[in-house]
Amino acid sequence: MKKYTYIFLSALLLFYGCGEPNPTEPITKSSVIEDVEYQIIDQTELGFESEVYSEIVIRNEQELKNTIDKYSNAENQVLVDKLLSLDLENNILVIISGNTVSESTIISLDSVYIDNLGQIQVDYLIQRKVGIDARVSSPAIAFLIKKQKDITINFNRRFDDEGTNPDLEGFATISEDESIYTFDKWKQVFNSGDELKQWATEHNLTETDFIDGVDFDTEMVISVGHSGFLTGDRSYRITDVQQQGGRIIVSSAFEMIKLGPFSFVKANHFIKIKKTGLPIYFNPTVIVDNVKTWGGFYNEKYKIVSVEVTKGTDAEIKKVSSMAELFSVFEPTDDMNPSNMNVDFEFFDLLIVKSPTLNNKALDYKITYLFRDAVGIKGQVEVDLSANGGSISYDNYAFIKILKTNIPISTNFEVTIK
Repeated sequence: MKKYTYIFLSALLLFYGCGEPNPTEPITKSSVIEDVEYQIIDQTELGFESEVYSEIVIRNEQELKNTIDKYSNAENQVLVDKLLSLDLENNILVIISGNTVSESTIISLDSVYIDNLGQIQVDYLIQRKVGIDARVSSPAIAFLIKKQKDITINFNRRFDDEGTNPDLEGFATISEDESIYTFDKWKQVFNSGDELKQWATEHNLTETDFIDGVDFDTEMVISVGHSGFLTGDRSYRITDVQQQGGRIIVSSAFEMIKLGPFSFVKANHFIKIKKTGLPIYFNPTVIVDNVKTWGGFYNEKYKIVSVEVTKGTDAEIKKVSSMAELFSVFEPTDDMNPSNMNVDFEFFDLLIVKSPTLNNKALDYKITYLFRDAVGIKGQVEVDLSANGGSISYDNYAFIKILKTNIPISTNFEVTIK
């Protein structure tokens, strides 16, 4: 799905040109002195990517190049090719374009004429069809004003809207905590029942009766879920759906309620919203880690790495929350580098437990305990060494995944060598 970063403002208009735009209805033609000869070059919904409606007056090739560089995109190449073939020596190119949220939008000319002040007046109409299938588009009209060069141009516009915009904010829950036997995380949008059922087959969801009440002609389904945890009582819910400009924003929260034995705990949420053609984005998940004092942290063993060093250092424990932060404190190795990492930093932090410098490589490690004391994250990690040492010195690193938290490392964290 293509991403858009546009904001639709139906009332606020920004114009480029020689004259000041008239934000009211077009003036009457009682002051018409002479009709202007013009040629429409293109009338399209794949125009220029500007955040609001823009009226661009182009009088030479350099201005055309600057406009294309600023506003062009991969989808409007047909329009760009037509513009680049134009003769601007004795003509003026005018482009009216902007981004809008609608089912369809057409920009058309009412009239182009010279008024009694000797200025060109351009009257144009923006016809929009709004409704449930609204999407982001960039309607445009490009036309040549012939045999004119330095004359002032004024613009007068009017809107003609058909239909009504649906309220796309809010949602209705259709199911929670379905039994989905997978270790995946997902944030999914389903536009049809067949699409959801195909996904259900791939993710071992056997029952999909909860969508029987969804009218996919007018509604769509959004779901979040995470089945990749080995233990714990947890919840994953969509908390908000809002329209922001020309896009829909979905917010969600994941909560680790308490730790427990291994099970396929159900942590997912399915909702329905009114159908829309707008792009849908998911905010980063809010992680709620309910670790009380003397309570445990959800954790998973991740990896152990031994690095040759020339200088001895003491044991050290750090917590990092992103890939960039990890490799700012740990030099990448063949065993541990950005290309072979599979830590989901949206949900997890990584504890880096470094043993003192030794003449033995680490073979494995054991997490004896990991809980919250009065200071922070307290733990004990036992590092198992190879039996035979040598003259080469090693720093041994144990990497532990824990559910994302803002709790710091306790000064009571221990590293023992076995």
